[in-house]
Amino acid sequence: MAVGARGRRLRLVRGSAGPVHYREAIRTDPIRLLETPPRYPPFTGGVENVAQAVCTRLVAGGDEVLVVCADEPRGAADVGDGVPVRRLPWRVKLANTNVTTSLPLALVREPWDVVHTHLPTPWSADLSVYAARLLGRGSVLSFYNATVGEGWANLLARAYNATAFRWTLRLADRVVVVSDRWRDELLELEPSLAPRLVVIPTGVDLERYQPGRRGDGRQLLFVGVLDRYHRYKGLDVLLDALHEVREPFELTVVGDGELRPEYERQAAQLGLGDRVRFVGRLDDEALVARYGESDVYVLPSDFARQEGGFTLTALEAMASGLPVVLADGAGQVAAEAEEAGAGLRVAAGDVGMLATAIARLLGDPDRRSTMARAARSFVERRHSWDEIAERRRALYAEVAETARTRRRERSWHRVP
Repeated sequence: MAVGARGRRLRLVRGSAGPVHYREAIRTDPIRLLETPPRYPPFTGGVENVAQAVCTRLVAGGDEVLVVCADEPRGAADVGDGVPVRRLPWRVKLANTNVTTSLPLALVREPWDVVHTHLPTPWSADLSVYAARLLGRGSVLSFYNATVGEGWANLLARAYNATAFRWTLRLADRVVVVSDRWRDELLELEPSLAPRLVVIPTGVDLERYQPGRRGDGRQLLFVGVLDRYHRYKGLDVLLDALHEVREPFELTVVGDGELRPEYERQAAQLGLGDRVRFVGRLDDEALVARYGESDVYVLPSDFARQEGGFTLTALEAMASGLPVVLADGAGQVAAEAEEAGAGLRVAAGDVGMLATAIARLLGDPDRRSTMARAARSFVERRHSWDEIAERRRALYAEVAETARTRRRERSWHRVP
């Protein structure tokens, strides 16, 4: 495990009533954190980017961190961020989760005080929480959205949500959600979560993503994985909407997956072939540049198809000074961006409303500029990774103490 310089910390404080809040405190004891995301960079994904953002800051602040994840892409090289990573072999995927059969052994062998794991990726999340409880250690479960599938995979997802998912929620020491909406959803499903449920929003790297030079006033951007699991991102809806837009535009689609040929055919059939570019996956540097060269970011997520959404790319776009058009399926950030004057919100699946919103921004450069400034200001106020990493660290410290107390109580009960 790696250790960096120690620094100023936040301590989580609970009053007798009211929401969880944080205050600054000096803490010198490092936390031994085991992070078990499904994958880790250079793999590009929302959960993976969150894990890296938090882990790099914890290591720099003096904590001991180890990431254990699947070896995808296979044989991936160290990304040089200072975070030790142990990549495990895998053969199959279930619900977008790499089944790493050596994970249970790694959980037992590695020294750690708290494990932080993530849903909707069954297997790694469930095993991490179960191991923490069996070994007398602490667990933090971040929940982003529900586990779903198509066809037979949907049947498995339903069975999982009715069984192992609920067990995992009940056993986790703390459950973290990124929005009030998911807090309310989970409390309705599992009321016993109330004292263990914490809302911590997603962050964005404000140094990496900064306003750059804009495009020519007609550059639209969509970023997402183009596979069946991420169909809810709504690229098909966006293409249908662009067929109705009369303002000049060019759409760049960043991402890849087995549905890419389907989307390319749809664009061609709609007569959009020369105005829609599929550029595949981009590395971090190229993605940052792409944000800077765009004029409007569009994400028409539909939670009717995927019970919510994880919208890190929308935050990256706003940090880059892009006005956004977000469907309400993008989650709480859609409402917050609209309230902050950083973008327009549309109804998920409403092709006409989406087309109107896009055309409105393309045709009004002054409004785009005003929204661009508001977008950057919004993420600076609400979504700085430095602040959010400190809030997560305070939570890990509390959970580590909870686990220590639980171990002491068990030892007292064993005394004759």
